[in-house]
Amino acid sequence: MTTRLLAATAGLLAAAALVLLPAAAADAHDYVVGSDPAADSTVTGALDTVTITFNDRVLDLSGNGSTNLLTVTGPDASTRHFETGCATVADTKLSAPVALGPAGRYTVTYQAVSADGHTVSSSFPFTYQPPAGTAAAAGAESTPCGATSTPTAGASTGASPGSPGSGSTGTEATATASTPQPTAASSGTDLGLVIGIAIAIVVLAVIGVVIIVLTSRRKPPGTPEAPGAPDDVA
Repeated sequence: MTTRLLAATAGLLAAAALVLLPAAAADAHDYVVGSDPAADSTVTGALDTVTITFNDRVLDLSGNGSTNLLTVTGPDASTRHFETGCATVADTKLSAPVALGPAGRYTVTYQAVSADGHTVSSSFPFTYQPPAGTAAAAGAESTPCGATSTPTAGASTGASPGSPGSGSTGTEATATASTPQPTAASSGTDLGLVIGIAIAIVVLAVIGVVIIVLTSRRKPPGTPEAPGAPDDVA
């Protein structure tokens, strides 16, 4: 009976893992795995596009890119915009065309709808040091996509440790669009959902063990030898 109990318990635990893992993964927000230019890097050549790469696909809920934003502001303390078009999505990549101004430190700010439907946003800096004589774009007071960047202090959401937007220096910003945007939700998994599923699985496991124990106890004993049967003849 002990072997049967162990086998049943192992099977129930395996089923619990198969249920819990997809539930946790489905609630995880996208995070940045790379960017061009990289966070805190120095760009010395021409740059006409800024691209951010996420671990999972980026959603375009509007169909025209308005649910995702990517702005480039600077240089240094200036808040002029140097993106020349709206953000576009290609699977896991969020990109926007740019024409940079004079040398200095620029800030990339993004807002994207992750694969689970939640909005993630953050920002990271890079330094621009073009060769002498490189033409500098004038920039604009606002983004061509109808968004404004409001500098805010502190850490931002939606980035994993070591990725652009996590622990970066300088002023960080959160993009706010004039067009309707998805409601931002806190990052991390929904612990309430995971805990509820875990409790349900534990209850089912206990019920299964009880059924196995009761079934084993009710098993009829072996058939006794019929009374009066003749002994085997030697």
